[in-house]
Amino acid sequence: MRRRRPILADHRRIKSKLITPFNDAFGPLHEVSWINTMIPELLWIALVEQQFGPHRGVEIITAFTRDVRASQTDRADIIWAAAGKFGAIPRDELLILAETKGAAYAADLRAALRPLAAWYPSHPLNAIFRLSDLVFSRDDLDLVKATVAGLFDRSSQAAIMTQATAVWLAFDAERLKIASGLALAQFPKIQDYPDTELSQKIASSIRATLNSFFGDEGLMASGSTWPAAFWNRGLQLEPCEVADGRS
Repeated sequence: MRRRRPILADHRRIKSKLITPFNDAFGPLHEVSWINTMIPELLWIALVEQQFGPHRGVEIITAFTRDVRASQTDRADIIWAAAGKFGAIPRDELLILAETKGAAYAADLRAALRPLAAWYPSHPLNAIFRLSDLVFSRDDLDLVKATVAGLFDRSSQAAIMTQATAVWLAFDAERLKIASGLALAQFPKIQDYPDTELSQKIASSIRATLNSFFGDEGLMASGSTWPAAFWNRGLQLEPCEVADGRS
């Protein structure tokens, strides 16, 4: 007779506590606000993917962040997902990087981020632009607002694809490795979201991973003032009330 596998056999016991496989791999989860913190940090990814679609968008973002990682040895193992992290790169260096290294993607990256750069002058990625590139347009502001509104529901397709790209950047930087038995090990299947049960499980793992990575001293946490600056600027442009969102 086949021996039954004990319930919770995949959990690890530490004294009187049982630790889940995910928490054993990544540590305890941290409460990080999706709306207050993560949306401003990941908005640039959402704008690129909205304009060019998920496949070309990921190509642009991957090529750009690989060039950033290759630009200095101390940048090689950084996950360049959160916008605030780019604030550590000197402005002239980021402009030169985009203009000399980014022939295959620079024009597309600028096209996608120009609406944000024009209306949010403190965005950490604005250094890829020259001032002459920035033209104020009400349509651009409406585009930014619509993109942000589409991200409020963290489980929406647009929000999940944005978060999936952030997790992909962690894989690409070799800062994230997954045991074969976990749903996240089948990461490419997220392209089927939300139509399959597996893609929904992967999406759940992606959200949990970002909660950990954006926590205090997490691999994606920028420690910058950009998220607060983003919302403060939004109130300057157009005072509004935002309902509480999901964490």
